[in-house]
Amino acid sequence: MDFHGIPIGSIWTAVRWLPGFALRKYFPRDRLAALQYVDLAPRNESAMVNLGETASFAIWLNVINLSPFEVELDRAELEFSYAGATLKATILRKQKISPGEMATLQFSNPISDGTANQIVRNRKVNDSHLAGTLSGHIEFNCKLHPFPRQVQHLAGVIPRVLNENFRAHS
Repeated sequence: MDFHGIPIGSIWTAVRWLPGFALRKYFPRDRLAALQYVDLAPRNESAMVNLGETASFAIWLNVINLSPFEVELDRAELEFSYAGATLKATILRKQKISPGEMATLQFSNPISDGTANQIVRNRKVNDSHLAGTLSGHIEFNCKLHPFPRQVQHLAGVIPRVLNENFRAHS
């Protein structure tokens, strides 16, 4: 049977009529979590570190709901380890994601002056193309049950670094 060109929501429609207890047994929390694909946004820049006077960072992730159920992003926490510094960001806004839909999440936060200076020093010592590592925790709600999704060690994240020369003499 060829499923090419058929949306995921259409493929899974047949299982939605099953009673809730059967669906919960077939789709436990870990399986629902595995059906949420999370990765860096592939186009343009997926990570940016601005080391200017008001230093900040931003990372864009894509989440694709591969399950047959609508899920709701409840909250997400992210840690980006880059140039010897750990940068953290949180999303607390709820967002619904339909079956087969892709949502783009933007994580951003300011960077303290001390951390920005540390990033510049470590980039000079190591390599100007130093890659970072991303990890995090995302909580989803679903009609079956809430479930967590871990993002573990996405390595090789190379952010676009802006205004590094602002801290050149720090």
